[in-house]
Amino acid sequence: MKKSFVRTLFIIIAAACCTTACVRDNFKYYGYEDELEGYAPVDYIDQNHTWTLTATQSCGVNGIPSDAERVVILSGNPFTDIGVEIMGEVYTSVLAGRYANISYVAPQTLSTVYAAALDEDGNYLSIASGAKNGTITLPSEAPTGTPYSTVLQEMKYCFEAEYPKPGDWDYNDVVLSISKEITPDNTKMVALHVTLEAVGYLSQIAGAIRLAGYANDNVTITKDDATTFVREPNRERLMLTQKDVQFAALNGNAVIGLFDDAHLAMFHLSSDGSVYRRYFNTIENPTSSNNGATQSPITVTYYINFNDANIARNFLLTEVDPFILVQYGTSGTNFWEVHTFPYKLEETIYKYYNGAAQSYANGYAWALAIPDGDFRYPFENQPMGMLKNSIVSGAYQTKGHSFGEWLEDYEAAQDWYTYPADGAVY
Repeated sequence: MKKSFVRTLFIIIAAACCTTACVRDNFKYYGYEDELEGYAPVDYIDQNHTWTLTATQSCGVNGIPSDAERVVILSGNPFTDIGVEIMGEVYTSVLAGRYANISYVAPQTLSTVYAAALDEDGNYLSIASGAKNGTITLPSEAPTGTPYSTVLQEMKYCFEAEYPKPGDWDYNDVVLSISKEITPDNTKMVALHVTLEAVGYLSQIAGAIRLAGYANDNVTITKDDATTFVREPNRERLMLTQKDVQFAALNGNAVIGLFDDAHLAMFHLSSDGSVYRRYFNTIENPTSSNNGATQSPITVTYYINFNDANIARNFLLTEVDPFILVQYGTSGTNFWEVHTFPYKLEETIYKYYNGAAQSYANGYAWALAIPDGDFRYPFENQPMGMLKNSIVSGAYQTKGHSFGEWLEDYEAAQDWYTYPADGAVY
């Protein structure tokens, strides 16, 4: 979004002392770290911070019933809890016996998980709890009672579009939700459900997903034709010029092209043929005077066909690298990508660091991956959270559970995203 506050002046350093060239139109590297510190949401960031709220786990499951079709790892007990997520799954057709080892991604705050075996009709044959990184033995008895419906594990990806400059840290310039599941009719295929939730920016933003570590030649990606992010397929593209659903990254990884224009992905063209640019789903009371508008989120499903069923079952959400593309300045072809922190220095489609990527390897992140499908992102110009001079503020400011405390100490307040402030989130 366009920022309302005034930037500090850059510190001018003699060109003779320069070791890093200016690599972005209208962007000066000189004084960059000082500007970041001045506008950082906290006084300092834990130098060992990874900006991740999840960890990859592996759970062994013993005693799988012979008539089970599927084994799942759940975030809770569906017989007592509402909204339990399916974090990992495997179909017994790919197993050699009555044991399964299932890799999955779990929130850092989760200590106990459940393993369950289901028959072909989805009925529970057995269920038991255990440590999230241990072995669970299923009992021979079937559970009693009526279970609540489970849901797919969903990650919310929240982006700041001003990279590499500081933004207003509300992380709502683009909000995506992503979930995955193995298709029952083809255990080599994973369905990736991608939802564009919000666009809190008035300039064009493109979006794509890299499959980290998966060569483009080893997967085939198709799209469900029922929905699309590409409303005007014949319209000239600016940043995401590839029109195919699947293409190769600079490093050979497979990439899913989502949209060249997030606004157009959510709304049709205006009557004069221009793109209708508004703050979609980020303004509390949207009106024409504040450029706000409410629009239904758009969900598109992509199908990733792997060469092997075991590869499909071990495909994790942490290997999904969604990113946005932004243009700096009002013209030209200076397009930069904004990734989550683990993939921050990736150059997937464009080379924009000019060989100086490590100059941007600071402790700041312009994108967050949040393991909560119900996560409520901040309103426009409301920072995710701040901790300055011992004062906690922002959309996530609950003392002991605040975003700012998490930034200053990675092991603290890892549940911050479950404590929104009243009136600060969408």
